[in-house]
Amino acid sequence: MNQEQEIIINNFNNSLFAFNAVLEKVPLEGMSWSEKEGEWTIRHVIHHVAEDCNVYAFIIERALAMPGSKVVFGDFPGNNIWAERLGFGERPTESAVALMRAHRAFLSDMVAYFPDRWDNNVIFFNDEGKELAKSTVKDMMIMLTEHMQEHTEMVSSILKANLS
Repeated sequence: MNQEQEIIINNFNNSLFAFNAVLEKVPLEGMSWSEKEGEWTIRHVIHHVAEDCNVYAFIIERALAMPGSKVVFGDFPGNNIWAERLGFGERPTESAVALMRAHRAFLSDMVAYFPDRWDNNVIFFNDEGKELAKSTVKDMMIMLTEHMQEHTEMVSSILKANLS
């Protein structure tokens, strides 16, 4: 594994540590806080980020094992409807936090084991079969890191809005 890959894996894992550090500041009643009325709560954010781990673990596996695989997010209704239908605003978060931890460890171990396959990609298509994008293992690891960082900032903003 080269230095760039080590940095990407470290950033990937550190993004979870930062997310957890912010979550430790959330009081129990804070799980239902949002920055503004009608926006996602901290509970929503936790389930959303856990869901990304769940979805992308299989996609990264496909890129590693079968480069050029087609990935179709068929009939995905959008984040808000998905969150509503899966109870992101009501469900307990303990298992979602554990899932994030497990997926971060799993993905870190897996991609580190195949350093020569980081340029392997998958090809994303829409329901009509139109190619939308190609994404490498490296790209997806960086995207997952940045996504968690964005939601760490979001939870921090929610806390700030509710504690001030």
